[in-house]
Formats: sequence, structure tokens, C-alpha cells
Amino acid sequence: MLAVVYAFEKFRSYLIMNKSIVYTDHSALKYLFAKKDGKARLLHWILLLQEFDFKVINTNGVENYAADHLSRLENPYENVFDPKEINENFPLESLNKVAHQNPSTPWFADFANYHARNFIIKGMTTQQKQKFFKDARHYFWDDPYLFRTCPDQIIRRCLAGKEAIDILNACQSGPTEGHYGANYTAKKVFDSGFYLPMIYKDAFELVKCCDSCQRQGKILQREEMPQNSIQVCEIFDVWAIDFIGPFSSSKGNKYILVAVDYLSKWVKAKALPTNDARVVVKFLKSLFS
Repeated sequence: MLAVVYAFEKFRSYLIMNKSIVYTDHSALKYLFAKKDGKARLLHWILLLQEFDFKVINTNGVENYAADHLSRLENPYENVFDPKEINENFPLESLNKVAHQNPSTPWFADFANYHARNFIIKGMTTQQKQKFFKDARHYFWDDPYLFRTCPDQIIRRCLAGKEAIDILNACQSGPTEGHYGANYTAKKVFDSGFYLPMIYKDAFELVKCCDSCQRQGKILQREEMPQNSIQVCEIFDVWAIDFIGPFSSSKGNKYILVAVDYLSKWVKAKALPTNDARVVVKFLKSLFS
């Protein structure tokens, strides 16, 4: 079935307005096309094939020479090995470079060294130097802090390490704050005159780990559960009643009236000739009398 769907999708432009014939040894294929209550994937395939005009002809595998021939085609390049020389002279300058960085070193250490002492890290490639000097234009040093001129033309002090965590916590869960979301918490840090390049990611991780935010935060619509009342009942207090049918007549009865107790799941069924209110009342009287 999947092979038929793939073939029609592959050659759709050639088959869409033409009649075609499918030769296959899959005898159950005709039954699958006629099935009305198949699985979701099978129904999806059937809907895809309904736009094509084709018929299925059952053919034994030994008689389907074209498919058998195509399945046995050999790859002429399977055992052909084309040796090539290995060029060890690569123009990429950073290929064999290993970067070492102390975790305690702030992210802006290179910019601070450049502006404070005119020191440039060695071993950078041409592309890295161009990017470094392009980014360095937005920073300036005012001992003992490094500042950045942000796109909104506001000068903010650069943060790193424990100081950044403390300020982030103060803007999110301080005495005058209200456990806001990640975006508003990051905005509070910017409004306080501080800059951190990964502020939104850090704020999101902080809110995600905050117990108060997880308990009181807004739940997305796709994550919330439906608010349904819990029904408390005793045995035989609530019943579910419905008709089944009509069926082929047997002794004049065409319908089955089924009653199920909600709590005990006890079932009572009776064959009836009609499905009107009169027979339901009579059935209930016999049930509770």
C-alpha cells in the first residue's frame, strides 16, 4: 500500500489526469480501498489516492516481469573505488586551533582587555578579528566597569558571574517585585541599567526553576485541563439509558434498550419493538419495582 502511495505521489504530474493500471500481487489491496473504518494512516493513504483514476489488477509475482527486473538491477559503481589524494594543506586557519577558556572568566574579558590595556588575544583568524573589532565599537571602559551602548542608545553596565545572578534574582523575586515572567524580568534588568547577552535565556531558566512562579504562573491554553465538576453518587443513583438499533426483526423486536448504573457498571438490557417514551417508562417501572 505504501509503495502504491509513494509511486502516485512521485509521478503525480504524469498520472493525475490519465487512467492507469496497478499490477500487484497484493490481493488484499482491493479490500483495503473498499474498507470504510480502517486506521487513520490507512484512511489518509486512501484519501490521497482518490484523486487518481486507476484500477488494480492482481498479478502473480513470477508473472510481473517488469517489477521483478527492476528489483534486480545492479549498481555498476558498487565495487568501483576511486582513490583520491589527501590534501593536508587546508586554508582554514582555525582548523587545528584548540580554544581554552576558564569558566570563571567573564564573557566580556576580551573587550575589557582591549579597551583598558589595548590588548588583543592572539591566534584569532581574519574573520574573528573583523567580528571582534566590529563588536568592540559598542563597548567602552570606565574603570572598574565595562559599559555597552545598546541599540536603543542607552548605556548599560555589563554583568557576569554571581553578580548577574544576584541582580536577576532581585528583579524577579525581590521585595518590590512580583515574580513576573521571563520576558518582563529581562526587561527589568535592562531598565535597571545592566546588560547581559544571554539575559532572556537566563531569565527563562530562573522562572522555570522558581517554585512560586510554577505554582502561580499563567497556564497556557494547550496545557490546561478541562474544569469539570466531580459527580459524587451512590449505587443506583445515576443511570445511563440508550437505545441500540434498529436491527433485523426477531419476534417483532427491532431495538435493544440498555441501562447502565454509573457507579457499579451493572447492565440491564431488554429487546423492544419500538423506541418511544412509552416503552422506556414501562422498562424503568419494571427495573425499580
